[in-house]
Amino acid sequence: MAKFTVDTHLFRELGELLVGRDSTALVELIKNAYDADATLVTVHGENLDDPENGKIVISDNGAGMTPDQFERGFLCIASRIKEGGTRRSLRFERRYTGAKGVGRLAAHKLACRMQVYSIPDEQMNSQGSGESVIAVIDWDKVESHRTLSELEGSDALVVQAEPRDPEQESGTIMELQYLRRKWTESERTRLFWEVQTFQPAEALVCPPSGAVSLPLLFDTPRVSDANSDDKGFKVALTGDFEVGEEYWQSVLESAFWVVEILASREDGKVTYRITPTTRCLQDNSDAHQQTYVMDHPDPENGPFFESRILIREGSGNFGTSLRGWVGRNAGIRVYMEGFRVLPYGEKGDDWLEINADFKRTRTFRHLDPFEFPEDEISEKDATYMFLRGDAYFGGVFLTASEAPSLRMLVNREGFIPDSGFETLAKLVRTATDLSVRHRALAYRERRLERRARRAAQKQLHRGPTVSRLQLQATVEQTVSKASELASSAREKAQAWEFDSAQKLIEEAAAQFDDAGKIAEQLVTEPTTLRIIASVGLQMAAFVTEINGILGLANDLDKNLKRIRKTGKYYPAWGTVFSRLHTNINRLRHGVERPAAYLTEVTAPDGHRRRSRQKFHERLDVAVNTVSEALDQRKQTLGNDIPKKLQGPPMFRAETAMVFANLLSNAIKAAGQGGRIRVAGREEEDGVVVLTMENTGEAIDLKKSEEWFRPFMSTTIEVDPVLGQGMGMGLAITRDMLGEYGAAIAFVEPSAEFATAIEIRFPPQDGEEWADEQVPDPVSSSAKEPPPADLPSVAETPPDGELESD
Repeated sequence: MAKFTVDTHLFRELGELLVGRDSTALVELIKNAYDADATLVTVHGENLDDPENGKIVISDNGAGMTPDQFERGFLCIASRIKEGGTRRSLRFERRYTGAKGVGRLAAHKLACRMQVYSIPDEQMNSQGSGESVIAVIDWDKVESHRTLSELEGSDALVVQAEPRDPEQESGTIMELQYLRRKWTESERTRLFWEVQTFQPAEALVCPPSGAVSLPLLFDTPRVSDANSDDKGFKVALTGDFEVGEEYWQSVLESAFWVVEILASREDGKVTYRITPTTRCLQDNSDAHQQTYVMDHPDPENGPFFESRILIREGSGNFGTSLRGWVGRNAGIRVYMEGFRVLPYGEKGDDWLEINADFKRTRTFRHLDPFEFPEDEISEKDATYMFLRGDAYFGGVFLTASEAPSLRMLVNREGFIPDSGFETLAKLVRTATDLSVRHRALAYRERRLERRARRAAQKQLHRGPTVSRLQLQATVEQTVSKASELASSAREKAQAWEFDSAQKLIEEAAAQFDDAGKIAEQLVTEPTTLRIIASVGLQMAAFVTEINGILGLANDLDKNLKRIRKTGKYYPAWGTVFSRLHTNINRLRHGVERPAAYLTEVTAPDGHRRRSRQKFHERLDVAVNTVSEALDQRKQTLGNDIPKKLQGPPMFRAETAMVFANLLSNAIKAAGQGGRIRVAGREEEDGVVVLTMENTGEAIDLKKSEEWFRPFMSTTIEVDPVLGQGMGMGLAITRDMLGEYGAAIAFVEPSAEFATAIEIRFPPQDGEEWADEQVPDPVSSSAKEPPPADLPSVAETPPDGELESD
């Protein structure tokens, strides 16, 4: 008679291959303890980097199992033991988290062998058995048999009963031995982070009263469906899984807003409440609490749930130790019966499409039910307040009885994406859209004030007739007013009037900011004059080169007219066209060189932002402007500056002009077939030295200072490319370098050269010179980027500074 048989590979298909992650497998085993009414489960890891000797031990204080329960339940694959009755546990009436009877096979994914020791709770055991159970399952031996029927009598599965020790408490210990693979440090770290988030953080369930002073929508969300005697369920990680420091309190202290959702079955409504935290109220007195209500889109099927979400603004000022933790724990997560449902809220999972909208449209897609006035908030304000997904730290708390429309995938990682899940996502995303709009309203007045102040500043900058004396007087008045405000703020603070003190401090800060903007005009004016003067010097050389270009153009014109007039090809036609092609190239390069140089030194970025320049690269740029002169004199130039050598923050245009001025002098001095060499080094005391040497005639070092005087030209001859020197190049160069404390002088050259000039940049307070960007005073809106390893929240300035118009 034909009959069904089951191949032992079923265990591999349902265990190792069905469950996607090790952490998911571990969660399934922990859920078994929850269903057994345990209040504490301990997960212990030992020798995880050694599969042969490593082990994972899951122990709980739940109801335990008798030998009969172990065989009917644990050993029965896809058993129906949890389908009968109310599908609730006996002691705390917890809703069973497992339903398919395959979760225990997650042990197959983690290890080759498992040992179970379970002590039943006599009071909760309806059979009244006084026996405990000891069982050993060797998965490799199981799979060495072809079918399940062949396992009977083998040592692949051993189950023994023994008398229960009355002194021992009930519970189950499951030891997984001979791990499937070696656990690397990074894998253990990942599992640690995932296991740590199995359950919602206490800061989301019961935030301390000091963090939020206004009444919340609900005190404690309903995390699981159990009776009032349930003492909760805790997961302790020990050994190689030991939990580090708890950081949720820091996140709560840095949060600016709390968003709550109550989707109720009783009234068919969805209520949203947005509440400023204590920190937010200290920063912005205009922040307020608001409650919004809408009809539930599916009042018959739900889902019905509660949710609490924290919103941070800016970087949060987290320390180095917090940055990695914040990046891994940011996001809005989903919990079913108190257990996290992967992958929602993980880094890279955008189940609410928050990041997609942030990058794409930044529009409100879910606020139609509220019918807000269109002119209440500008599109610009709303767009600026959108945040990325890592700005949110939250939990959506579901129970099986209130969310029957949500069905879990077989691999336990996510819900089936049907209409029930779409409703859940829409309701949660509505909360984030409401928070964006509400925050924009809260910061509207502050933004309007700053816009008005910046408009006034721009007008002040544009004033065509403001003298330096007027600017100095304005700075003095502004600083004086700011000092008075600061003194008043101090008096208010001493009188415990902190709100008034805060406003006075903000006004004083604004005054100091205004003074800084005006003072920048006084600071940057000399720099601008030096740039203009240096451009003028270079233009003198370009005039000579342009005259040569005109000669080439006349020659081209004559040759082309000759060919056009005769219409004949001469015997030497190849030579004629070759000459034409050469001259055209010379014409093009002759125009490109001065154009490139002028673009380099006159572009806004060249003199609006100081940065640490790499001297090797900047010299290459300057060489392009004098390449024609080098070629005509058959000179060679060596760039021996180390590629990573940098100096203090300078304007890019200034660096180009320093090299261009010095190269022009060196080319004239080196003579026909001469050599030029530029070298650089950093000395032990942090001084950066640049040296430019050339062959040719030596100069008297005792009289070398004369060449730094205005109008002292190094030559009286007119160079066909560089023109005649005006005697201002070295004077302007010294003036530019003096702005940064650098010294320039002629020095003794090395053996192969006749003349050498040296620049010495002093060390910058002993700090290492790196690629750090330093804002130029004119470009007042520049901001320092956030640290690379800190998850930045959108484009929001730190600590609630929300203006960047």
